[in-house]
This record gives sequence, C-alpha cells and structure tokens, in this order.
Amino acid sequence: MTKIIHFLIALFVFSSSLFAEGYSIEEQVYPTQTQTQSKSLFVSMESIPSKVYVGQVFPVKLKAIIATQNFDDVTMEMQNSTNVEIINPNSTWETTGDRTYFNTYYLKVTSTTATLPSLSISLLSNKSSTESQTITLPKLTIVQLKKDALFCNVIADNLTVNKYKTTTFDDKNNITVLEIEASNSNLKDFALAGIAKSGIDSFSENGTTQKIYYYAILPNYQKTFEFTYFDLPTNKFSKISLPVIAENDEVSTQLGLNPKESIFEFYKSIAYAVGAFIFFVIFIRRRRFFYLFLALIFFTLFFLDKNPMNNVFLKDNSSVMILPTEHSTIFFTNTKSIPVEKLGQRDNYIKILLPDGKIGWTLDENIIKN
Repeated sequence: MTKIIHFLIALFVFSSSLFAEGYSIEEQVYPTQTQTQSKSLFVSMESIPSKVYVGQVFPVKLKAIIATQNFDDVTMEMQNSTNVEIINPNSTWETTGDRTYFNTYYLKVTSTTATLPSLSISLLSNKSSTESQTITLPKLTIVQLKKDALFCNVIADNLTVNKYKTTTFDDKNNITVLEIEASNSNLKDFALAGIAKSGIDSFSENGTTQKIYYYAILPNYQKTFEFTYFDLPTNKFSKISLPVIAENDEVSTQLGLNPKESIFEFYKSIAYAVGAFIFFVIFIRRRRFFYLFLALIFFTLFFLDKNPMNNVFLKDNSSVMILPTEHSTIFFTNTKSIPVEKLGQRDNYIKILLPDGKIGWTLDENIIKN
C-alpha cells in the first residue's frame, strides 16, 4: 500500500513539472472513414457492328453523361489494341443538352487477328485529368475478303464516279483522271494493281463522305477502265466499267491535249497564213494600203497563234505535277533549266508542254520568260 502511495505522489510531481515547463497535451483526431470524390462521368457504348471486314472503316458510338460543369474538355485515349487504326481520335463530343454528350469514333482493322482497344474517356480541367472511365470494346467477327484482280481495296456503303476525263499524256500513253466519291468508306486506300503509274492526287472529306481525285496512266490502246469495290448494303463486290476515250477539249482542273496538235488549230493557222498572202498579193497589184493593212492583220494573227512569246524556260529543280493543286502528284523534276511551252494558266499554276511531249502543271515562280 505504501508503494502505491509513493508511485502516485511521483506521478503527480512529474506531471506538475511538465506543465510548469510549458508543455501541453493536445488531442489528435484520427479519421475513422476515408473520404471519396463523387463520380460525375458515366460513359456507355451506344452501338458497334458485330461483324467487320479487314480494311473496313466502322463506327463506334459512345454516350457520356457528365454530372458536373467543372471541366474544360473531354478526351479519349485508345489502349491495348493490335492491328487497329482510329480514324478520328480528336473527334469533338457534341451535347444534346441535359448534360448528355455523344461522339462517334471510326476504327479500321488491318488484320483478322486484330484486338479491339479499350477507350479511356477523361474529363480535363486546366489540362489535367480530373476523372476518367474506360470502355472495353467487345470482340468482333473479322472477315478477310477474297480479293480479285480488279479490287480497289475500298469497302463502302456507296461509291460513285462523279466525273472522269481521259487525255493524251505522251505518244504511247493516255492519262485518266477520276473524281470518286464514297460514303462510310476507306476511300483513302483506293489502289489498283497492274497500272504502271497511278495514285490519289487529292483527298477531301465532309462528315462520312469522302472524295478523291485518282489518276492512272494507261497505254493508249486500252479501251476500258474497270475496277470493283465491296458494297456493304448488298454484301457483295460491285463492278464499275468506264470507256477510255481520249478527248481533245481542255478541262481547267485536268490535263488537256496540246492545243497545237488540234486539227482545228492546224486549219486556223493555215487560214491566217493564206489570208495574209492573198491580201499582200492584192496590195502588190492594186497598191492600196487598205489591203496591206488586212495582210498585216492576218500575219499578226498567224504570228500570235504560233505565240513564240509562250516559249519559256523551266527553272532547274522545278516540280511538274499531274494537276494544278497543292498536293498533286509530281511526275517530273528537271535537273537543269529546259525550254518549255506555256499552254495556259490557272491561279498560280502554269500548264506547260515539256520537250518530250508530256503536259503538266508547275508553279508560275518556276517559269523564266525569254
């Protein structure tokens, strides 16, 4: 009992000394429950096809309900995929009101062994992710088409040739230029085998509709231009066949024939020359300056028709293109300055006749006048 009394007295003295020296005991509160942030992003998949073909561009439609206004943007990141391309990764989410957003991403599989990705949708605020949700795409049936020799690699809901033109390229070949339009397609993959030189000259798209200008250099004995594409609504190959007929008139957006080779131009030059000769002979006989004036007019017309002022030079290292467009295919580049003939002009592009008889377009800055 005495020991207990002594212990309590010692504890009292020690506690009193602590307070005397300025120490204090504060209560520390420990949380009993982890605080969590409320979820405000809810993403669901609205639609996706159950079967696709290798090379086909197909839609994946997503819906997002965003129960907050504290975000600047919605982004998507594709994860864990193989042999899959996403066509529009930066597609903008559109709202229908009531905090509901929709987006349609277009994907393309390049192999039957393709693995569809997971799509991570994130809310951004001040360029940092504040919340995200991942959608795992289901496994699809992927079919490889049995391609034929005429298949252009395009799979589409619809494909049409809006217009086409065939003109002379050189003494052995014609060039055919086609304006092709397709919907819900991989039109950018358009290509044909067995053509010495061909390709897409320009590409544009508007929503789900795509358009290309495709050129093909064909031997001048070829009478038809044929290709097939796979039509999705009918689920079969569709064939397009076009007659190849070289035309003599010029089209401003395409190559044209050398106007100096036109039979009309030939007879027009003859007429100018004959007119100048006849009126000059009449002037010699009758000595009237009126006939000399007419002779000079016809001679001037003949001179302008031959148009030696259009004999110009092409600067060295200049590019000559198929069409007068910014991204047109280049088919010739000269290593030194060469004489060419100016045939026409469209905007800042000059149509020229090369020494080997080929016709193309170059920038006007590449032309040196005599």
